[in-house]
Amino acid sequence: MGDRYIEKAKAFRLHFGLSEDDVDFLLKSKGLAYSRLEVGKRTLTLELAEAYPLIYGIEYCDFKKDNTSFPEFSELPQATKDYINNRPEGSGNTVGLKGTKNMASYVIRAIKDFPVGREFLNVEVLKELPAPLDKETSITWNNGLLKGLVKAARKYESYVDEKGETKRGMVYTLVKPITPELLERALKNIEKEK
Repeated sequence: MGDRYIEKAKAFRLHFGLSEDDVDFLLKSKGLAYSRLEVGKRTLTLELAEAYPLIYGIEYCDFKKDNTSFPEFSELPQATKDYINNRPEGSGNTVGLKGTKNMASYVIRAIKDFPVGREFLNVEVLKELPAPLDKETSITWNNGLLKGLVKAARKYESYVDEKGETKRGMVYTLVKPITPELLERALKNIEKEK
C-alpha cells in the first residue's frame, strides 16, 4: 500500500491546491494528521489510508485502484468545497504551511512572561497568536520547541468563546521556564518567515 498510495495522495492534494496543513485541518475531526507523511516522517496507518480519500468523496477501496482519477470540484464533499473556497487568502502551500510549521515559535513568544507554575487554558494562548494561527483549536505541546514545557493538569475549566458559547478546556501548567536561549530560537524562526 505504502509508496504508491502516498504518491497518489500527494497528486490529489496538489491537484486541488491543498497544503499538507490543509489536509490536517480536513482530517482534524477524525483525530488524524497527514503532514510529514509524504517525506516519510509519519506512518501511513490503515485508519489514515481509509479517511484520506473521503476528503475527495472517494472510498478507500476505489481510491487505491490505479484507474481512479481526480473528481470534478463540483463532486467534492461540501465540507471540502467550503474549506477550499473559504480558506484565508494565501494559504495552500505558503502562509498556512509556514504558519503551522512555526506555530511553536509563536506560542513561545506568547507565553514568554508566564512564570513556572502558571496554569492556563490553550485558548488563552491561541488568542495571542497572529492570524491564521489564532483560529487553531489546539496546541501540540509534546514536540519541537514546546516539548517538556507544560504538563496537563488533568482538570478542566469552563470559558466563553468568541461566539458567547460556554466551552470546557484542559488546564495546563508551565513546568519549565522560557529561557532566553529558547526565546531567541523562537524569534529567529519567526523572523525567517517574514
